[in-house]
Amino acid sequence: MRLSKKSAALLLAALFVFGAACSKTPLPASPSSGGGVGRTDVQSDTGESSDTTETRDTSDTSDTSETSDTKGTETEQVIDDSSELKPGEIKWSIKDGKYVYEIAPRDDSGMATVSEMYTYSTAYYEDQPQDWYFGKTEYNEATGEVTYVWERNAAVLESVKKYGGIYRGDETRKVAYLTFDCGYEYGVTDDMLDTLKAKNCPGIFFVTGYYVKSEPGLVMRMFDEGHLVGNHTVNHKRMTQVDVDTFISELNGLEEAVKSVNPDAPPMRYYRPPSGNSNEWTFKLADKMGYKTVMWSYAYYDYDTENQLPVDEAFQKLKTALHPGVVYLLHTESATNAALLGDLIDWIRAQGYELLPICDID
Repeated sequence: MRLSKKSAALLLAALFVFGAACSKTPLPASPSSGGGVGRTDVQSDTGESSDTTETRDTSDTSDTSETSDTKGTETEQVIDDSSELKPGEIKWSIKDGKYVYEIAPRDDSGMATVSEMYTYSTAYYEDQPQDWYFGKTEYNEATGEVTYVWERNAAVLESVKKYGGIYRGDETRKVAYLTFDCGYEYGVTDDMLDTLKAKNCPGIFFVTGYYVKSEPGLVMRMFDEGHLVGNHTVNHKRMTQVDVDTFISELNGLEEAVKSVNPDAPPMRYYRPPSGNSNEWTFKLADKMGYKTVMWSYAYYDYDTENQLPVDEAFQKLKTALHPGVVYLLHTESATNAALLGDLIDWIRAQGYELLPICDID
């Protein structure tokens, strides 16, 4: 049985008060009814903070060199073409200034036991009524320190890790990752791709079936210019509320759509749940299919084309959220994102951070 939104909110409030009385561990602020990004009711990125904060000085952790407007700080990796990749393995390198990937077929051996998913619990995580939300961090540009104001429940983070999901990358290194969700096209994705190409910066684009069908040229450009393309499902459904067979067909159908546009496309490896709608059931089933579920550790209200933030305000939000391993979620619908993307890349690198492809997290 699932609680109503009102009941869920009351329960979370009670748990928050009880937990605060019993533990000194920072608790996350209660999420809104939507809880994440990709819909109209979102978790505020300036959520209520707990009394206890943790500050980490990241100023001495960088292993990057001086930045360049076009080359960045990425360290070239060399792929051993003679080695045979294991199922699900992915390697990346920079060749002739372009990111290239070697991707093995997914390890879907878990599908042998997929029958257990028909009766597996579909309950939401205990600190998450519906959709994904993220911990709050604050970056001090003057000192390079990151303050972790509050974080998701430890059990949730452990569950994400257990099923190969991605929330942040390596938190011991100054690294950042740009991820983009593509549902509809509003004429700005070309500009974003131009910027990424000029800055020699990798990204991953999570596409829906509609996007693939309506924008095959942009999807091909993503591949051609050294970006990864991720699975955002065919129909952008709330994936906690579909049955097992629909879940599987939504992911398989999207890969088939991509293959129809680019027959040479590598196996799809990364999946992002629409609207961040997820629970242990979705993480586990995606893992059985050989997918890594990619969440995010920062996003902001950027997807409403009729309600775009001013560039300066949005830029400041993205700067304040910088932290080691940050996974940024940006929507390609946003003209604001297109306008600030080049400056954001330059600024991140100026802080001594590398911008790497999401597969570096593997």
